[in-house]
Amino acid sequence: MAVAAASIPEAFRPQRYPAVRAIFSEDGDANLSLADKAGDLILKLIISGEISAGTRLKSTELSELLGMSRTPVTKAMAKLSSEGILSQPNNLQAIVTPEACDWLVQTHELRQLLEPEAAARAAGKVPADVIDDLRVLSRDVKTNRGRLWDEAAKYFDFALHLTLAEYCGNVPMNVSIRRCWKYKALSYDLSDGCRSMLKSEYEQHLEILSAVAEGDADRARAEMASHLQTASVSRFSPQVV
Repeated sequence: MAVAAASIPEAFRPQRYPAVRAIFSEDGDANLSLADKAGDLILKLIISGEISAGTRLKSTELSELLGMSRTPVTKAMAKLSSEGILSQPNNLQAIVTPEACDWLVQTHELRQLLEPEAAARAAGKVPADVIDDLRVLSRDVKTNRGRLWDEAAKYFDFALHLTLAEYCGNVPMNVSIRRCWKYKALSYDLSDGCRSMLKSEYEQHLEILSAVAEGDADRARAEMASHLQTASVSRFSPQVV
């Protein structure tokens, strides 16, 4: 019994990183409304090709497909229309826009414009307690294996990028990056957790963290740009990056 118990890895505990968790928490799944969840499900269907560009969507049919009531689905469709994923002229039936299937790719392109600059601006400005938490988190990620690796590495991914957005000193830039990262969560869902890239991205994240902690803005910018370019080239599929 003792041997079996010793082989079970310790659970991944985000509570170990309070400073980082405060930045990360507002974007967690627990804060998603039913309308948010419906919107994510609809967008997944579009990106996966199950709903194609030009398709006319009916809330009644979507409600049945998603197993939800019409109220959250209708709210989700309105939000997707406001963001350009659906087109709903004159409150008529919603239509999937031509760009919607490439939404994650275009979101990544926006990240490539914003995040290298955010990393440079945040260099040397992230509070010590947050840097310390990120370092502890990075060590915990390294020591976790098996089923814990994916969860810990994904948390480190989100935590680092959202921290740099938080301390870039530009509120619109922070808001825009956070919006991009709400879609990044869909990339994980649609790519089996991005498992093929997690380990290489972990090493890249360490380099970014090192540059930011040392206050080296030029290096932070370059490391982030290289990281995002690698992700773009090594994408899971033509529609998922």
